[in-house]
Amino acid sequence: MSQVPADITQFLKTVRPFSGLEQATLEAIARDIEILYFRKAQAIGDFPGTGPLNELFIIRKGAVGLHNLHDQLLELRGEGDLFGHPIRFESSQIDYRVQASEDALIWQLKQPALAKLLDQQPELADHFSSDHGQRLRSDALVSGPIDTLDQLNLRPPCTAGPEDSIRHCAEQMSQHKVSSLPIVGDEGLVGILTDRDLRSRVVAQGLDAERPVADIMTPNPVSVARSARHESAMVEMLRLGVHHLPVVDDQGGLAGVVSAGDLLRLQSPHPLRLVRDISRAERRADVIALAHLGPEVLAGMAESRADVTQIGRIAGLITDACTRRLLQLAESELGSAPMPYAWLAFGSQARLEQGLISDQDNGLLLAETPDDDAARYFESLATQVCDDLNECGYIHCPGGIMAKGAWRMALDDWRERFAQWMREPTPESVMKTSIFFDLRGIYGRMDLVDQLQADVLTQAQDSEIFRRFLAAESITHRPPIGFFRTFVQEKDGAHSQGLNLKKRGVIPIVDMARVRALENGLTEIHTEERLLACAAAGHMAERDAQDLIHALRFISSIRLSHQSALLRSGEQPNHLVDPAELSGLHKGYLKSAFSVVQSAQQALAQRYQL
Repeated sequence: MSQVPADITQFLKTVRPFSGLEQATLEAIARDIEILYFRKAQAIGDFPGTGPLNELFIIRKGAVGLHNLHDQLLELRGEGDLFGHPIRFESSQIDYRVQASEDALIWQLKQPALAKLLDQQPELADHFSSDHGQRLRSDALVSGPIDTLDQLNLRPPCTAGPEDSIRHCAEQMSQHKVSSLPIVGDEGLVGILTDRDLRSRVVAQGLDAERPVADIMTPNPVSVARSARHESAMVEMLRLGVHHLPVVDDQGGLAGVVSAGDLLRLQSPHPLRLVRDISRAERRADVIALAHLGPEVLAGMAESRADVTQIGRIAGLITDACTRRLLQLAESELGSAPMPYAWLAFGSQARLEQGLISDQDNGLLLAETPDDDAARYFESLATQVCDDLNECGYIHCPGGIMAKGAWRMALDDWRERFAQWMREPTPESVMKTSIFFDLRGIYGRMDLVDQLQADVLTQAQDSEIFRRFLAAESITHRPPIGFFRTFVQEKDGAHSQGLNLKKRGVIPIVDMARVRALENGLTEIHTEERLLACAAAGHMAERDAQDLIHALRFISSIRLSHQSALLRSGEQPNHLVDPAELSGLHKGYLKSAFSVVQSAQQALAQRYQL
């Protein structure tokens, strides 16, 4: 067997989609490579825009230009890029010809060698698709290992029936040394009994232990799939404030119970432990100190390749925990509130899509117009909590969207403010107010929040001109891809030049999902949930929704990795990523993600005739 030059396999490890392949496979590819040289301006060949993949070219050195058949330059490709496969130029698939734009060293895989490779590695076919979304959905080669609940070796579940006595269930829990017991009826899982239920609903109430457990169990508990990732279970525990979750198999049958303790043993420091400690903090200074551990926890999750969507949810739930505890401590100092109220979160906290850094966007929703004494109380409450959140690292909103400022109103005033925005929209007002349409109650009377949200959704559905302005605003943040598909960098204050992945990548997708949700009266706030809900209701093609979701996940993962690296080096995390930091693999996927966003913006512009 011929010797394989090490430099060939080493370079293939930097080229998508070969970078995730085994060494033996890379060596087999290297043996089939033919090395070609082209002088500047020399023609390389014509290639079909559709049809089967017959040959593939890898640019080892130099650069080539991709032209249409009228010799107009469409795109430049350089070291580590591929050609020969079908390529989508903007929204078109056309035949194209390739010419060396400078002296170039090209590696070629001819049809027999390529067919053999695809037969052995069929998952690679998605990476040679002209469909950017399809390429992003095939993310196995850029993702890390997935840690799922079925890897925890959960013990077989001990169960009881709803008609069994409380005493019998307690004895079962004691005998099997478990702190929770799933309750299973004819129709499957119907409830769960925990140590907390026994303490608070039986012992504390003096309840007869011979009564059926159905009287005290938590009915219809949320469950997680056995194939779910660890962080999915963690998010549900944090969201619900529980310490146990039933785990179900692919057929919906009970597979076991996962506890907070099971998850706490996996990682330290751990989000569950951090949120628990925040909720128990006795002083504002303690909350602030604990909050500063949050970025470290999130960075650890990012480095262990946890799901980026769930990291965003956990970041938001940590912010929620800080906010709630600070409000409780403020109430203990200022006294009981003079009327019912709710603390509102806007923007990324409301959507549960925060990263390692975030400013605060919040407001106070009051049950009625306050008198002077009540107004002073809520001003003191809001000022203290907003200032404490700033000390926690959630800096004061640069735009002043905070409860300590103007955003402290009675329910009727909030309704009128939203109505005014929608009655008389202008591009400037829509730009400043779109964040308010990502709204979630954090603390207090959630019925007030429900009333406001229902009213806002109704008004938004009835205001076509407002939605048109909102759609126009959503396409102003263009992905940073210029002519010839090169990255367009920008300055961000004192920071170095780079790609602003929040402004040019995340926000465009968030904005488009918001428009579609308001257009259809959907209650979902999380961006992925909005897109999935649009698809489920038939308002968006399932494929388009999935393309945007995978683009959002990939862009967010690059941003999160960048922020984690800055945090570890002692620098302040930001949203600017230098393309030079990225591997060829990640550059290619990032361009695909930006192309998906561009296509979605074009579709939205056509929909609203912008």
